[in-house]
Amino acid sequence: MSTIERSSEQVQSDLAFQGNLAFAGNYNGFRIIDISSPAKPTVLADVWCPGPQNDISVWDDVIILSVDTVMASDECGAEPLDDRTDPTGWEGLRIFSLDDVLATEPDGDGFVRPQPVSTVYTDCGSHTHTGVPDGDRVLAYVSSYPLRSGPTCGPENAEELGYDPLHSQISIVEVPLATPEDSEVLRTVPIDVPTWDTLEPHGFNPMQGCHDIQVDMQTMLAAAACTSVGQVWDISDPENPATLAPLWEVNEPEVEFYHSALFSEDRDVIIFGDESILRTCDDGSGSGQLWFHDRTTGDLHSSFQIDDEIGMYCSAHLFNNIPTDKGNYMVASWYNGGVRVIDYNDPTEPEQIGSYRPAPTDDPVRDEPVGHWSAYWYNGWIYANDMDRGFDIFRLADPARAGAKKLPALNPQTQE
Repeated sequence: MSTIERSSEQVQSDLAFQGNLAFAGNYNGFRIIDISSPAKPTVLADVWCPGPQNDISVWDDVIILSVDTVMASDECGAEPLDDRTDPTGWEGLRIFSLDDVLATEPDGDGFVRPQPVSTVYTDCGSHTHTGVPDGDRVLAYVSSYPLRSGPTCGPENAEELGYDPLHSQISIVEVPLATPEDSEVLRTVPIDVPTWDTLEPHGFNPMQGCHDIQVDMQTMLAAAACTSVGQVWDISDPENPATLAPLWEVNEPEVEFYHSALFSEDRDVIIFGDESILRTCDDGSGSGQLWFHDRTTGDLHSSFQIDDEIGMYCSAHLFNNIPTDKGNYMVASWYNGGVRVIDYNDPTEPEQIGSYRPAPTDDPVRDEPVGHWSAYWYNGWIYANDMDRGFDIFRLADPARAGAKKLPALNPQTQE
């Protein structure tokens, strides 16, 4: 294992990869890390651009970041607004040039401070985004929701401005790879999901939205984790994703919040991961685990929960497959449950074949142990972003790694 500690007192978030570079998001920006020698990774650029949660993807020279906090402007260095419904506020996508970032000199604090080549405002911001490559462009499916209000988000201005206070849509942003400065909202697509109001007694808005969307370019399907349900969409016309619900929609009674999704390497299984908001992993509720469904019928094969007593905060958070023709194996982050490797060649009886759980670290905000936000297999190694500590690299000592393919790049929410 090797680690690069975090550089600012902010949460580390998602990851993307291109060649020998890892792109590690955090709430203050992102880092570009040289992983050509995994035992000795080095930071090439530490970008200062606050905008939680800075969910990240990389396409050739284009870096896309998601911002779901209302900021004073779209520029890097802008402060978050106290009044989230201020009509001058901004949230959405920031788009950078990789070449520009690497050419920017760091300041005295070691940060580089480039400005985006383009920004795109989206309703309710962008909690996450998923790239759909389409010729000389990428279509970013933007997942967002109005738990917290914004200039065009939530109930406050809905009647005056004529938008749905529940949101009930995704945004599709077109990013031309040769001219990313021309990026724009192509259209918004309505979604039909149940209202999620679990946190309304705690001061949050009810809403209809998706948290994360997994796309598979082989089957041209998307698995959408939409808070209350998991859906499958037809994306054969990528500008017009069409839900296959109610024929393919899952709603397990134990699931509190559908968070993420994945297609198996053989495409026979769809896995949803859920997040426990108000429960714990150990309370017997069955929340915060992986759910293995038949891709054709939607029938549930099984669910899988790690056997550690980890309490709050419980989530099978973000994950991907080991790319091999020899079976179905996945790497998953589990927050304070650490990093897990799961063999699900028999989806009715998935089993853990590897794990790493760091020593607990107290988060001053949550006052409880935190852990890995994201963990993925990429070209022979497991890379993970620990929310508190930083960027970890692991080597898996198991035959499951044998024959794993090398990839030119990886945006984990896009299976190419």
